[in-house]
Amino acid sequence: MQSHAHAAASQTLGNSNALGAAPVAGDAPFYAAQGSECALFAHCFDQQLPLLIKGPTGCGKTRFVEHMAARLARPLITVSCHDDLSAADLVGRHLIGQGNTVWADGPLTRAVREGAILYLDEVVEARKDTTVVLHPLADDRRLLPIERTGELLKAPPEFMLVISYNPGYQNLLKGLKPSTRQRFTALALDYPAPAVERAILEREGHASPALAARLVQLAQALRRLTDHDLEETASTRLLVMAARLVASGLPLREACRAAVVEALTDDTETLLALNEVVRAVVGDDN
Repeated sequence: MQSHAHAAASQTLGNSNALGAAPVAGDAPFYAAQGSECALFAHCFDQQLPLLIKGPTGCGKTRFVEHMAARLARPLITVSCHDDLSAADLVGRHLIGQGNTVWADGPLTRAVREGAILYLDEVVEARKDTTVVLHPLADDRRLLPIERTGELLKAPPEFMLVISYNPGYQNLLKGLKPSTRQRFTALALDYPAPAVERAILEREGHASPALAARLVQLAQALRRLTDHDLEETASTRLLVMAARLVASGLPLREACRAAVVEALTDDTETLLALNEVVRAVVGDDN
């Protein structure tokens, strides 16, 4: 039986195209939409489809999921994936109690039981044999077999599976199996357009319009760099941190060096080059 929260959400989702422009609930984390991603998420939730979100580090993937979970009035369970993440870490395991063993649900099982949104962040960091456990949940079956207890859980309509990864991290050793990837609808996010990014910095970084414009100008200059072997470039998240440092009284150039440049590389020559870009954009007197 659907919960009242899901029924209310379903009424909203009856016109999913309008969701992207709808007023944000007061307790929903701030998120500035880049396009129609809010509507796509809502349609996936309504149709019980899993969603794959791909985009560079710091572009807002996690905030987007938090925002949508709040708008849909669903609990959110987040798992940060890593090399040692096992299927048992997701599903659960028996723990030794006082003279007996007790089964403890993992986050995946808990999300299915509670009808929550499960978000696996940077899923390609997990071992491929671990992500296979998602397969029965990510297709029409929407089932979670728990071999150690003999249970077979059917996901309720409110349950949603969301995974994310950074395409820049993919290689032969780390990547989604085609059999996993093709079970998901997919959404590509990038760094926001300049006007949207400025609005984010004003809201999240407490930046003045002039400061927000300067930081976005810096980010665009850094993102155009191709002569240096950077694994990542200036993300919106780093810009927000720089803006907050400036808002607290730190000089702009020093804030950019601490929050952006030093966060991107340890290479001496690259640091010099990035600091030169900062000097060119923000000047010497900041």
